[in-house]
Amino acid sequence: MICRQWVAGGAVCLGLMLIFTNAAFADSTPKVDTSTPTPVVYPRGAQSSGEQGTVVLSVYVSSRGKPILANVARTSGFPDLDNAAVETVMNWHYVPAVHGGDTASDWATVQVVYKLPENSGK
Repeated sequence: MICRQWVAGGAVCLGLMLIFTNAAFADSTPKVDTSTPTPVVYPRGAQSSGEQGTVVLSVYVSSRGKPILANVARTSGFPDLDNAAVETVMNWHYVPAVHGGDTASDWATVQVVYKLPENSGK
């Protein structure tokens, strides 16, 4: 089968769109490099307003482990938290995906959790 171009985890092949998960082709997917973590900053306004939640992001990581793009896949429900999460993960370094023994650009799913301490008074 001859594929004309790769499209977001799938391929357009002879006019037929085939959608595959990355797991079907990848030896691995990108992971956050925890050896040099950059802390998640809780936005002051969100913290003082008692905003909490989990932001799920899709991050496109280069073959060198640099984030290229981050999209909110699932919102926390609070724009300040979502924006802070995107800004944070764009400053992280990643262990790149490995495809066929070589590093490759690929998508990673990252969760950023914002939770206030129980004794915060909120």
